[in-house]
Amino acid sequence: MRRQFLALTVLTLAAASASAADRMNPADLRRVTKARDFIAPAVAKEFGPKARFVHLFGQGKGMLAGVVAEIPAEALGTDELPLLAIVQYDEATGAVRVVAREFKYREARTVGPEVALLDGEGNLRLRDANGGERLLAQGVGGDLFPTAKGDALVATLAMSRGPKHETSVGIIDMKGRVKVLADGPGVDATPSISPDGRTVVFVSGRTTVASFYVTDVDGSAPKQLTNVGMDSTMLYGGPPKGFVPPPVSSHHMEWVSDDVLRYNAGGGEFWKLNVRTGAASADLGGEK
Repeated sequence: MRRQFLALTVLTLAAASASAADRMNPADLRRVTKARDFIAPAVAKEFGPKARFVHLFGQGKGMLAGVVAEIPAEALGTDELPLLAIVQYDEATGAVRVVAREFKYREARTVGPEVALLDGEGNLRLRDANGGERLLAQGVGGDLFPTAKGDALVATLAMSRGPKHETSVGIIDMKGRVKVLADGPGVDATPSISPDGRTVVFVSGRTTVASFYVTDVDGSAPKQLTNVGMDSTMLYGGPPKGFVPPPVSSHHMEWVSDDVLRYNAGGGEFWKLNVRTGAASADLGGEK
């Protein structure tokens, strides 16, 4: 499956460019630097000197990091992303512990007291603090984002799971029940769910321009929030006025409130989106 909207690179901390750092909100830059300082030596100790951590999943005490056995000598294609081991990183204390030592996962997220682990075959499992594991769902494409209560998560579902198109967006509860919320032409992906557990935003290319859409947990008809009236021909020569960039992935989205989503638009640039009105703007500076 082509990963046009399912890129796993959230913050490639080991290779952050100086120009990206210049554009990054100072608070985000401090978080990235702190994470690198704590996680890098722990990864070298646990996995060997060639191992590198390359992704962060989530925020706060439940933040997870993906680790590769070594950085590939040559750049990989979008369908050849290396599989990851998973460690947990506590932003407050800097503590790092190994969650899954095997290099077999695409991504991971903390869900309540457990960790959701998605392997390279699209199998989603839950692992508890004692190492016990159970299969939650199959045919999951990625972009895991848990509810604030930890009782479900939204995700991109692979083509084999969705009823019609290449990928769809769904919600998975802790009993493994899967409900499709959005399934439009082409790719629907990169979902996130509001803190109140009601509103789901996602990215779709159904108008030929990657745009935010909004639905809810009942699966109401999705409404386009951003880049309304635009098509791909309008992007030639650079983004037109009013263009709102899509997120890099769901793994570094955070909700400012039930109505406002903050997300990484790439290169360390964060944007804020009001999911009620569609109003969006860059969040590039200031102290937080």
